[in-house]
Amino acid sequence: MKLYVECLPCVMRQAVEATRQCTSDPDKQWQILRDAARLVSLADVEEPSPALIGAMHETVRRLTGQDDPYRELKAACNKKALELYPWLREAVLRSDDPLETAIRLAIAGNNIDFVADPHAEQIDLVSAVEEALQAPLQKDVFRRFREAVAHAKTILYLGDNAGEIVFDRILIEELPREKVCYVVKGQPVVNDVTMEDAKVSGLCDMVEVISNGAAMPGTVLRSCSASFRKRFYETDLIIAKGQANYESLEHLNQQIFFLFKAKCHVMTLHLGCPVGAILVLQNGVASDAAACT
Repeated sequence: MKLYVECLPCVMRQAVEATRQCTSDPDKQWQILRDAARLVSLADVEEPSPALIGAMHETVRRLTGQDDPYRELKAACNKKALELYPWLREAVLRSDDPLETAIRLAIAGNNIDFVADPHAEQIDLVSAVEEALQAPLQKDVFRRFREAVAHAKTILYLGDNAGEIVFDRILIEELPREKVCYVVKGQPVVNDVTMEDAKVSGLCDMVEVISNGAAMPGTVLRSCSASFRKRFYETDLIIAKGQANYESLEHLNQQIFFLFKAKCHVMTLHLGCPVGAILVLQNGVASDAAACT
């Protein structure tokens, strides 16, 4: 997905928030923001926004010396989500369709996103769950998802954010775990999942977990390790969580299901859906017409 003009002020907003998260030194803040503005001014419109966001956060890390400025906030999100885990699991077990419910809950977890909301740790996750469970998604998308899972020999599950990873666990528990490999980021970037989050969530005890070798939101393949790219292209089915994964992978002709919540006006422009829509897309094409109404 190409860069939209509307993405540029959003990147600068994130630069301000990340800079304030890292340092209170005004001189350092201005230095970082000048460098971030330079990146924005030279942005390649053919690149997805996660590539620009990743470069901006690398600038913040380089100039402040902080490799994981969101560590404490990520820990708080993991703790909050884990406290809800028994309730979420019970909702799946009591459901008439456990897999559909688990998919909806996985999308509900996509609300925990510091790129879209700098106060994401304060989100009312119970309300987000209730919203996702009632969202107007057609049954056909779940049928296609089931068929894809049944026929796949290997499933690559691309994680998104800390806290959200617990909601991913809910879905993975309804999948054939021997087929599943969960993917985290190679280094910390915003509140994206790392191996540390996978361990805290319990996923490392359930399925194989690997790193994509990159420190960018989404999955910008050119920045990922060669070993991950090989695994990516060889897998039968990809489940990609979060808007950044959609932005960076929607152009590929592979068996990919994107699960996320539309969080900005750019998605309205690109998909014709309202901000806040709960989306399940297959190979970048809306699998569910009702989701974009």
